[in-house]
Amino acid sequence: MAQQTADQSNLITIDGSYLEGGGQILRNSTALSVLLDIPIRVEKIRAGRAQGGLRPQHLTGIQLLAQLSEAKLHNGNIGATEIYFTPKTIKGGNYLADTKTAGSVCLMMQTAIPCLLFANGSSHLRLLGGTNADFAPEIDYYSMVFQPIAKRFNFGFDMNLVRRGYYPRGGGEVRITVNPVDQLVAADLTDFGQIKRFFGRAFVSGTLPKRIAHEMAEVAKNLIHKQYSNEIAVEIEVVKEPDNMATGSATGIIVGAETTTGCILAASALGKREVPAHEVGTQAAQDLLEDLSSQACVDRHLQDQLIIIMALANGHSKIRSGPLTDHTKTAIAVAELLTKTKFTVTEVSNSATTNTHNSAFIIECDGIGHRRIVQMPVKEINDGDLKKELEKAGDKLVLIDFFATWCGPCKKVAPIIEKLSESYPNAVFLKVDVDQCETEARQYEISAMPTFVFIRSSKELERIRGADVDAIEKTLTKHYKATTAFGGEGHSMLETSTATAAVTTETDRERLEKAAQELFGKPSQEQTMTTLRLRLPDISTPVNIRLSTDRTLNEVRHLLCSTISSFETNPFEFMEPPATKIKLEDESKTINEAKLMNAVLTVKKVSV
Repeated sequence: MAQQTADQSNLITIDGSYLEGGGQILRNSTALSVLLDIPIRVEKIRAGRAQGGLRPQHLTGIQLLAQLSEAKLHNGNIGATEIYFTPKTIKGGNYLADTKTAGSVCLMMQTAIPCLLFANGSSHLRLLGGTNADFAPEIDYYSMVFQPIAKRFNFGFDMNLVRRGYYPRGGGEVRITVNPVDQLVAADLTDFGQIKRFFGRAFVSGTLPKRIAHEMAEVAKNLIHKQYSNEIAVEIEVVKEPDNMATGSATGIIVGAETTTGCILAASALGKREVPAHEVGTQAAQDLLEDLSSQACVDRHLQDQLIIIMALANGHSKIRSGPLTDHTKTAIAVAELLTKTKFTVTEVSNSATTNTHNSAFIIECDGIGHRRIVQMPVKEINDGDLKKELEKAGDKLVLIDFFATWCGPCKKVAPIIEKLSESYPNAVFLKVDVDQCETEARQYEISAMPTFVFIRSSKELERIRGADVDAIEKTLTKHYKATTAFGGEGHSMLETSTATAAVTTETDRERLEKAAQELFGKPSQEQTMTTLRLRLPDISTPVNIRLSTDRTLNEVRHLLCSTISSFETNPFEFMEPPATKIKLEDESKTINEAKLMNAVLTVKKVSV
């Protein structure tokens, strides 16, 4: 299913045509890429579908993950059959994702929530699209089943349904709040117990009469009572959605069961044109009864959603399910590839139930105990403690700042090193006062301050003498994680060459925006203002340059060269997406004349 490329040892290629070849492998691989900080290439995207490649809902989901992880997404276009995805740090914050179709908001939740559990702070999602869609869990499933089961793994989230949206118009809105956890805990969902109640919800919206919902609910109740005692309560809410709470006309039903051991299972069905209401109710009830017949503790829809959670959790997790879906098999394959954990699937005897002879399966694994990265400040060590700190760091990249309190350049560079530590959360930053730590100063033969030593696995990789910030950033980036370069047109990264490796950082973005404010100043009343959004190499967030429309792109070029040394020494050009080069003579035209108001431009290196 996957391979590592020969020239990029940490880039994993994933075959998107594996098994059913749908969107599941794309969602799971990008989510685990974010969680584990692994760059991936997904090829043959949705090769198993009649209309292959990225559809709007898939692209929106990937773009959401790119937002929250500051990832570089290459080839993120509708219809694309291959993408490159390189994540950075998971950041808490406010995020908006809009499928602009009836694409499922729940599938976006399915990938975003596990990632945001390990963010550096709380997150608030506003998701727009379909809330009750075919081929995806419905929003009611998340509130009735997924939310309570999540607590078994030590996490939760708040969900506010603002408005329901259905096929084909969409228009639904859900708001999610996710608070991070330090670690997920393993769970055992294999004790079925006894069924204590059935529940559900049948709805209609728009111009459809409420009697349709009553008919769906009644059929489902009758089927359940044929299998189980009338003494077990069956409570299915019948609802006519208020017009302000739903977009369009639709019908549907979800039915669920809760057991004495806390297992919760459910199944749902949506109405379609010329499909009688009793068939819709029958489908949902039969799917639920089929899962219950094997005394499964998780239903067919929850199986695959728990695989990522089990792989990340600390300890041994196991769940009892019915036959594995292709989604679950795909989720297991991706999780094993990227987390290196191993799942076992065992068919078990089902003699305890009299309902059917269907088999049940135990899915289990030892999770990797993934922990949230909590950014630590640069740590100053005591004499003789460096060896212990290096052993503690393991195979993480370590940057040691050998400094002296009387050294002017040391004081000047210190806050920059603090800032860099925020952008490289998986690296360890240490400070060594050479006057206080004579043992370390002698061991590393420090003769000039500041000196920066880069170490991994207690082995020195490189050192830099002096407060050369650009060299420090370049070296840090080089050893922190190999830089991924993609060919092709329209990408937002500089093409690398063997001659130079010009790297820009979030620090450069902040410097540029500040320098632009100083250069272009505050507008006068008669000036018309615009904002240029510059996509720079290695920075996921565009640089916003606010300037008047009588300024020129040539002035922006001078701004880049005067602020960041790598632009001064490396030729570059401006590109309009997807791949239109702006001619040099046009750079001398005003922004208004060049028709670049509110433009998004890519800065691309020119090979020499």
